[in-house]
Amino acid sequence: MEENFAEQIVPGTFIRVQAEGLIAPKGVSFGNVGIVGTAAAAEDVTDAIGQTHILGSMEDAAKLYAASDALSAGTLNLMRGLALLFANGARTVYAHALAAGADQTAFANGTAELLKDTINILVAPELATATALQVLPAAVNAAEGDGKDMITVIGSDASTVTAVVDQVAANKRVVLVSPGVRAYDPAAGAMVTLPGNYTAAAVAGLVASLAPQASPTNKVLAGVTQLATRYSYGQLKALLQGNVCALEDRQGIRVVRGITTEGEAFAQITTRRIVDYAKAGIRQVANPFVGRLNNERVRTALHGALDSFLTTMVVDEALTGYQLEVKATRADEVAGRCIVNVAMQPTFSIDYIRVTLALS
Repeated sequence: MEENFAEQIVPGTFIRVQAEGLIAPKGVSFGNVGIVGTAAAAEDVTDAIGQTHILGSMEDAAKLYAASDALSAGTLNLMRGLALLFANGARTVYAHALAAGADQTAFANGTAELLKDTINILVAPELATATALQVLPAAVNAAEGDGKDMITVIGSDASTVTAVVDQVAANKRVVLVSPGVRAYDPAAGAMVTLPGNYTAAAVAGLVASLAPQASPTNKVLAGVTQLATRYSYGQLKALLQGNVCALEDRQGIRVVRGITTEGEAFAQITTRRIVDYAKAGIRQVANPFVGRLNNERVRTALHGALDSFLTTMVVDEALTGYQLEVKATRADEVAGRCIVNVAMQPTFSIDYIRVTLALS
């Protein structure tokens, strides 16, 4: 290999190439949506069901899947969820279709298949909220342990504010949204009120269209024109205090505040996504150095590659600053360890503007 000198027996010139300094960050995906749902195959399509397909539009989806049935029947719902995703900004969707009548185990298995791909946002809009809370948070938590960081958006199907808040389970990777939305049902030929769980697809599409540092707070859902319920100020206040990501009708259907159900360090969705983006980029940059020499020269190259990636995050305004350290003691070198310490300052969004009027 050219990284090392060849055997030196016959006299000549021997050259080795040290290319660590050319290792640089590549693009990191942040808007890939994974969705699992029931569907029927389009005519003459044999591989639509039980496999994951990458879709870029509803036209792509229509080539694989038949149209959803009427909401009143509700046995084929994947296309309904896909329509909400694409209408609200999603561009790359990994869809895993299940046969009609799929149970919770089938959805869990379908979700596990999706996690094999590069997914950033996970949804299963047709699942009842209670079922989704059993399947999806467990999936994203397991994925985190496997080095794949993502969030899941779940819609609330509860009918009262108190019931919606009661569904909240604190999780830094879960976004619970409410209320339901109204959408056109092609099978019925009329506007219908979708259950609250389908709101997850609309919000996931919006989040997927935004850079990690761009908050969904106050953003308009382009593909939604009506809500199933219009909350009062007091109801919105109760939902936000309960860590629910609520929608309101104010010059368009807007996200009141983009928050997770945790309500602590990762209260803002942007904080979660910025950190996940940084983790993915650092892994991508650092992995090519695994197996290389653990000496000062290679560690300096690793530092330079990581610094380049983090500087880009500052330029993109995802971070306001950072501190980076790459080191290894002799004991670390013997153990095969290289220590990287990063102190990051993620950018936060404006949620409140306080104005004081001084009169004279």
